Amino acid sequence: MRLLALFALFATSLLSAQDRVVINDSVDAELQKGIIPVSVVSDDQVLGNLVQFALSTHGAISLRAGSSVKVVISRSGLTATVACDNARFAFQTSVEGKDEDELALRTADAALVGLGKRWQLKPLFAGTKITFTSKFSGNQEIYVTNLARSKTLRLTNYRNTSIGPRWSADGTRVYFVSSVRTGFPEIFSTNGIGEPRKVITDVRGALGAASSGPDGRIAFGSSNKGTMDIFVAGPNGEAPHRVIATPDVDADPSWSPDGARFALTSGPVGHPGIYLASSAGGAVTRVSTGYGYCTEPRWNPSVPNQLIFTFQSGRLSLGIINLSAGTVTPVPVSSPLDLSHASWCADGRHLVATQATKTNSWLAVVDSVTGKVTRLSSVQMADCSEPDCWVRRN
Repeated sequence: MRLLALFALFATSLLSAQDRVVINDSVDAELQKGIIPVSVVSDDQVLGNLVQFALSTHGAISLRAGSSVKVVISRSGLTATVACDNARFAFQTSVEGKDEDELALRTADAALVGLGKRWQLKPLFAGTKITFTSKFSGNQEIYVTNLARSKTLRLTNYRNTSIGPRWSADGTRVYFVSSVRTGFPEIFSTNGIGEPRKVITDVRGALGAASSGPDGRIAFGSSNKGTMDIFVAGPNGEAPHRVIATPDVDADPSWSPDGARFALTSGPVGHPGIYLASSAGGAVTRVSTGYGYCTEPRWNPSVPNQLIFTFQSGRLSLGIINLSAGTVTPVPVSSPLDLSHASWCADGRHLVATQATKTNSWLAVVDSVTGKVTRLSSVQMADCSEPDCWVRRN
């Protein structure tokens, strides 16, 4: 297991007219956009830099040197005090971490929640872990990281292509697909220590990534019985059985937070769409999105009946489906680059996605409210893609 310590150097609502308080012209102008301009001062440079990078990814935060909204961080061992004495945003709190990485993430959350009380900004950083693929070693291997990118850990080292990383329900293992053992795709799981566990092996045909449900069962696409269908099995591959079979290609299932339903990609080759089905099996129902090419649905673990998906309309973009309201809303990103394969973070607002040009790809944090996009993976990590987030459940 290879450890790569990567240290980064570097509100969603408008204020009502009767509630506005002018701090100074520049701060007030940003507040009207739902953005808090913040400066960060720390007596520990490493901790301060990590917190600044984490906060820079949030759509409601703008780092501004000299801003009167100043977050002051004081560190003592694995404890930090986080405070702001600006009258509009005053708060003070203390946090602890089991190590420097957790301390940085909890400190960033404390600053975010303290500053964003009026907007009810939710913790984002400590409750989100990310797995993804990278060609850092020259081969496509599986890695994990966090939203401060303070620590990146390689889980596989097969000198072979490993793809489709997905977290287990409890966040202790990562499922992935590799053909290293037999030459055919198989599903394994690993925690980065010792040999990976065999999960779905000795099958023939195409095999998709394993999505873990809230009770630990996994769902995956397989063409073992002909067409690509959806199968469900136990956490270690026990009793795999087909639950969804249509004449078309069925793939990429995502469990609803209560485990009762799947969102999946289905439809004829070249014209995939987003469908819903019971996780117990049965018929599928197409979700009308208004786009002819839609893939990669992911259920929001924090907001019931909300899905993120990838659609193609010139370039690859992200859209949000609100099943309760029956609406489809593109994420308001201004970048002309492709965005795809998004996964929700712990606050149910931000996502980690693949951003790409024609020749390179990397991980990016995307704010689904403002459309702010911040690069997460460093240039040194080479091509990165297929992020999947594990979020701490209440």
